[in-house]
Amino acid sequence: MLISKKAAALAAGFLAALSAATLAQNPAPNGRGAASAGDVLVLQEPATLEWIEKADVAALREGVIERMELQIGAEAIKGKPIGYLNSKMAELAVAKAKVASSNKGAIQKAEAQKELAIAVLATSYNLVRRGKDFVPQEEVRKNEAEVKVAEAMRIEATEQVKVAEAELALAERTLAEHEIVAPFDGVVYERLKNPGESVRANEAVVKLGNLNKLRAWAYVPLEYASRVKEGQRVEIRLLLQGRRDEKLPLEMKRFVGKITFIDPQIGAVAETAVRVYADFENPTHELRPGFHAEMTIFLSSEGQANSAPAVGANIGLNR
Repeated sequence: MLISKKAAALAAGFLAALSAATLAQNPAPNGRGAASAGDVLVLQEPATLEWIEKADVAALREGVIERMELQIGAEAIKGKPIGYLNSKMAELAVAKAKVASSNKGAIQKAEAQKELAIAVLATSYNLVRRGKDFVPQEEVRKNEAEVKVAEAMRIEATEQVKVAEAELALAERTLAEHEIVAPFDGVVYERLKNPGESVRANEAVVKLGNLNKLRAWAYVPLEYASRVKEGQRVEIRLLLQGRRDEKLPLEMKRFVGKITFIDPQIGAVAETAVRVYADFENPTHELRPGFHAEMTIFLSSEGQANSAPAVGANIGLNR
């Protein structure tokens, strides 16, 4: 028996409504979603990569940039110079402080005066022993006082040298602060100042980031959050082409890291997930901050992040 087009349309609509009702009775775990296969958890929402170490490297002193050692993209080494401020005045201050700290003339003069005062006092004592009338008591007391004064002058001269040495250390520190150094190994990814430009104290000159180790963060649905622990093995696969069928070679690689932190707070958005962080070694610099990736967490691999891939590691990854 033939069915009219109207009847067929009504039947199709009924089936669609029935399907929607069934889905409504069996919703997904939550809006963020995850696929779990035994001890492997694949997060459906992409993870985001970010810097672990980055800094706006600043000049510690006010001044004018004399020269820059590194350009954008250059590798910086911890403790090595990135640039220099004009340091002529600081160099002159160091030279002056060196002269003052090496000046031992006042000490030698005070020591000579003390030796003379001691000799005079010894003569007075010898004369007193021969007879009280040879040297008046006032003269003896004066000679004793001159010895004490000479000793005080020696102490003062010694302390002045120590002050000069401290001033030399301050001058050398000031000179050193005219050198802008890298606080850690990294790459210069932005230059904010150029030679000839003035800078204020603590004003950023370059932006520096460490590409050797990056962090990825993602959200884990609440129903799986209690099973995620610090130290568990994590794999990510980059998502560079959206959902295109043809993937780039870099998208086929897997990068291994480990969970390093689990946010104790529930996510502010929708309150259905917690954020987790995983660290990844990146010696080849293939990973970059801002990349998005599919994250897989191996729930039974705590403390084994650097071990070989577990059996079933591919589950849920090849879609």
